Amino acid sequence: MMKQRRASIYKCTQLLWSVLLVLGIWNLPQSALADVNPQEINAIIRTRDIALQALNTRDFAKIQPYLHPNFTITTVDNQIFHKVPEFEKYWNQQFSSSIKDIQMQLKGDTIRTFLTPEIDIASGEAIASFSFKDGKAADMALRWTAVLQKLQDKWTIQSLHFSSNLLNNPVLNAAQQLGRILAVAAGVGGFLLGAVTMLLLRRRTKPRTERI
Repeated sequence: MMKQRRASIYKCTQLLWSVLLVLGIWNLPQSALADVNPQEINAIIRTRDIALQALNTRDFAKIQPYLHPNFTITTVDNQIFHKVPEFEKYWNQQFSSSIKDIQMQLKGDTIRTFLTPEIDIASGEAIASFSFKDGKAADMALRWTAVLQKLQDKWTIQSLHFSSNLLNNPVLNAAQQLGRILAVAAGVGGFLLGAVTMLLLRRRTKPRTERI
């Protein structure tokens, strides 16, 4: 009986703390948002637009001044980067195979939460449009989350994370289609090679008829 009572008290205590935590998080952004003026919002949007332009043009020198000293970028394939040259190398490698170009644009409204007047957590949706070297094109839906922090009168990106639906990935689909084509080509090539080899072996082993 005592054990059951203690377990009930423990569960009630956990529930109470959970409710208090949710209420605290719920009320904090409202008070922080009240201290943010429209000029700050415009500055945040300007940082976002510069980052988007840097991705689409592959000119990462533009975004570097707007990155937090300890920034983190997490890509859709779960790779993490903390330095611009490393991410730039990764991004340019995407165009070394079947991809010709990637253009990203935002979709819908941005959900914005201010933890403090100097820290903004933003999230939303985006569309990545892929152009392939074979002339085909495909779109991939993305979700993104960014943490921005104001440093020295400039809004910087502290963290940026992208995610996508792995079951609806045009790059993966293109790779799978290429793999199927290569598999078929390898199968046909192997069959032809085997047929030619058998033909040559038969010619060599065919008994010669002597002339009378």
